[in-house]
Amino acid sequence: MIEEVLNKHGFKVGNAQPPYFVFVFPDYILQSELPRCYKVPKFLTFAVELQESIVKYVAYFQTKCGDLTIDEFLKMKIFPSSLMKNDFTWFTTLPPNSMYAWAQLKRVFHEHFFSGETKVSLIDMKTTKCFSNETIEYYLNRFQQMEARCHTQILEYELVRIVVVGLNFSI
Repeated sequence: MIEEVLNKHGFKVGNAQPPYFVFVFPDYILQSELPRCYKVPKFLTFAVELQESIVKYVAYFQTKCGDLTIDEFLKMKIFPSSLMKNDFTWFTTLPPNSMYAWAQLKRVFHEHFFSGETKVSLIDMKTTKCFSNETIEYYLNRFQQMEARCHTQILEYELVRIVVVGLNFSI
């Protein structure tokens, strides 16, 4: 009886269709096929809770895609499989058929997740010191977290030099 009253007022109770997922990509992207004998790489999954660098993650993703980097539709189709937990949930809440280019998907991903990231400059890295009451392991972990948020390309030998100076050792 309650269903009838609600249905009369336009609520359509009782005969509602179950919810279903509508892809954020148009059909022409979903219909893109992988080359023969191509195996989708196993990605380290992105998780914003781990405070990963978005810039580095997208670079990692594109590198793992290998030859697919020239086919933006295939990259788009594979990208969601590299997301996990809340990051994948974010992806599923994008409007249906709203993503039509790799550059657009990267921009939207970056805009959404980069807001919580604090940029670290090369100067910040160089002035980071190991505190007297801090273990070397803790300092190295803190340094690695900062380096992940630094968007300046730093050569490995220069990173080592910065760490050694930060540990108050002489080279």
